[in-house]
Amino acid sequence: MTAAPDDWSHYALYADRLRLQGPDHLATVTTLWALVRAGLTDLPVPEGGSGTVGEPSDLPDGVGPDGVHLEGDHDELLSDLLVAAVDFQERQVARHGPDAPETLRATLSLAHAMAAANQYEGQRDHALILAQDAREGIDDLAVRSPETVGARDQEVARTLQHWILDLLGEDPTH
Repeated sequence: MTAAPDDWSHYALYADRLRLQGPDHLATVTTLWALVRAGLTDLPVPEGGSGTVGEPSDLPDGVGPDGVHLEGDHDELLSDLLVAAVDFQERQVARHGPDAPETLRATLSLAHAMAAANQYEGQRDHALILAQDAREGIDDLAVRSPETVGARDQEVARTLQHWILDLLGEDPTH
């Protein structure tokens, strides 16, 4: 899954669904799930990793088990997606480094999963930080190495950042 994103059929479909249906539409979320799962099958497990997807990670500092809420129509899907997105992003960092286009795309996937799941207080704030950082990285690569990212990457980053800002009640005007 490290090929150019234009050749990455799930990524193209995901970008189209983001644009046409929005980040919170079930079809968009299931396409993200397919994208992440396909990426995991193609990436080696980082040294020291278990290779098991679906094991919950530690909760953030200050969040106890009673602070986690799983409710809604698709809570199981979103929970599984979030766990897989964390693993996917970690594997991309281990393989390519934190500023590589592949890692930035995986970070956007993680931001989308975090914001959609919204399992604990402040999770969307964390998702926004990830989305903003990934967007800045993609915009920087578009200038420095335009062959590594494309307009689709910038559109995905912008769409996700604006959506998360909107979820947080902030004005997504940039």
